[in-house]
Amino acid sequence: MTSGLYSEKLNYPLTSPKYRFVDITPLYTPTSSGKADNIFITRSYDATSHFETVVEDVQDVWKRVTGKDLVLKKREVEVQG
Repeated sequence: MTSGLYSEKLNYPLTSPKYRFVDITPLYTPTSSGKADNIFITRSYDATSHFETVVEDVQDVWKRVTGKDLVLKKREVEVQG
């Protein structure tokens, strides 16, 4: 094969749906709670982080800072117009 991307090692075109790239990204977590130095650090994120895990991290930091659970309530909004 002379045209297009091709992998002799895999013996099929690189554009094949079976070809995958794997990337390993280091993820970091805080080494302390932050109470001793008032520095509160979140976990690191990667490209696959989802909103749910970000919310969990924010709740964790809030609890470390305040000592209380973060409670989010839906507020009634008055429409002016």
